Amino acid sequence: MLEKLLTRKSSLGEAAFLIAAASLLSRVLGLFRDRLLSGTFGATDPLDAYVAAFRVPDFIFNLLVIGAISSAFIPVITDYLNGDEENGEVWHITASIINISLLGLVVVLGLTFIFAPQIVKYLIVPGFNPQQMELTTMLTRIMLLGPLFFGVSSIIGGVLNIFKNFLVYSLAPVVYNLGIIAGIVFLAPRFGIGGVAIGVVVGALMHMLIQIPSFFRLGFRYRPVFDIKHRAVLKISQLMIPRVLAMATQQINLIVNVAIGSSLAVGSLTVFYLANNLQHLPISLFGVSLATAVFPILAKRASSDLMIRFSKNVMTTLTKILFFIVPTTFIMLLLRAHIVRLIYGVGNFGWEETRFTVSVLSFFMLGMFAQALIPLLAKSFYALKNTITPLWVGALSVALNVALALVLVGYLKIVGLALAFSIAGIVNAVLLYLFLRKNLKNIVSLERLLTIKVVKIFFASIAMGGVMYAMLYIVDAGVDTHTYIGLFIQAAISLLAGATVFVSIAEWLGLKETQMILRPIRRILGGNGEGE
Repeated sequence: MLEKLLTRKSSLGEAAFLIAAASLLSRVLGLFRDRLLSGTFGATDPLDAYVAAFRVPDFIFNLLVIGAISSAFIPVITDYLNGDEENGEVWHITASIINISLLGLVVVLGLTFIFAPQIVKYLIVPGFNPQQMELTTMLTRIMLLGPLFFGVSSIIGGVLNIFKNFLVYSLAPVVYNLGIIAGIVFLAPRFGIGGVAIGVVVGALMHMLIQIPSFFRLGFRYRPVFDIKHRAVLKISQLMIPRVLAMATQQINLIVNVAIGSSLAVGSLTVFYLANNLQHLPISLFGVSLATAVFPILAKRASSDLMIRFSKNVMTTLTKILFFIVPTTFIMLLLRAHIVRLIYGVGNFGWEETRFTVSVLSFFMLGMFAQALIPLLAKSFYALKNTITPLWVGALSVALNVALALVLVGYLKIVGLALAFSIAGIVNAVLLYLFLRKNLKNIVSLERLLTIKVVKIFFASIAMGGVMYAMLYIVDAGVDTHTYIGLFIQAAISLLAGATVFVSIAEWLGLKETQMILRPIRRILGGNGEGE
């Protein structure tokens, strides 16, 4: 039983469901984590330092690990898997990549640990006072252990993806958040914000450990090999360079945002972080999960030269993402004050911090649909072994974001950073789609159907929004929305009414994507799940 769970392959639908369900659980835990953080520390210097300290280890992790996994490792290894039934060469390549990555990470992390004070002072938070800089440096050094564990974990996760083994892969982010929560609950009372940083490292270790049993069950055996001359290793290195540069532009974007935010009022970085995490819940749940699930299939279609099916997979997945992300945007815009207050409004996080976060979240919502589509569009290029296009598109969007941020922050403060981020994200998504369209001529023939579906999705979303707006006023007359329970009841009833309207209209309009919602409900209620 256990072995079947550890090695079981998933279909695209099941993979998407597993990743989405685990992503939802992880994000819910993430919101609980943020609730604990906001309630314990409030929008204060320690939490600002914690947010800023994340940037350095996150920069290293995304550059040296995600760049290789996302753009190169899976497509290249997929080619070898197709013609190697015993997978001996696959494991040889994997062991080499793990060893090379670990060596590189140890060197880079060691140098970063030594020069952390200078990096923090001149690059990350130039606007902080000396005490804040010292705290940020300490937290950075603690969390530098995280990328070491994440490095191995991400390579293992890439292999599990290739074998369509998504169960433990999808659970890894869940245990990561549990590690951080443990740090807040058990270590923060004694070590302050430093205890939270320790929890981050523990979470990263758990992220790696939970995937190792499945990895070995698939047949991997560790060997101390550094086969840097193997053609697959060379190909991965060649493909990852543009992706690393693309990730660098994205990370530089975040670093610039933190650097600009460090010169603003105390709590600005915290508010930006909390609002950004709220928008990432649906992005991760719908955009990232669907893109991750379809990526191995896209890589296989590309390696087999099945480009018509490749294009259909891309457009079908894009439609599914929009089906969920568009109504979610309407919901979050209407209930943004309820969401922020219900999730973060506890302890040291008062009404002023709530209003501040609501404002930032509102501007994030403008570009949420684009942020949800970018993972799929970028991975489509990576499946085609094209890492150059996402690189320069990403660089252009980052340059736009930085330019807009520098201008808008003078007028809108931290809210200006969110607006700049949204505009740059929209430009990024549009350009990626246009260039993908140019590469895949048969996408054009599928656009008419996509346009019709998008119009239907917007129509159902607008109707849903009207019902929710009316319900907010109706319920307000019967409950005290100044209390937590009253606010929750108002939001819940409005959401339930709106969601019912959206699904009903979407099904009436013939959107087959509604079955992704209705089929599980019918099964729970005892039906056959197929509809009439």
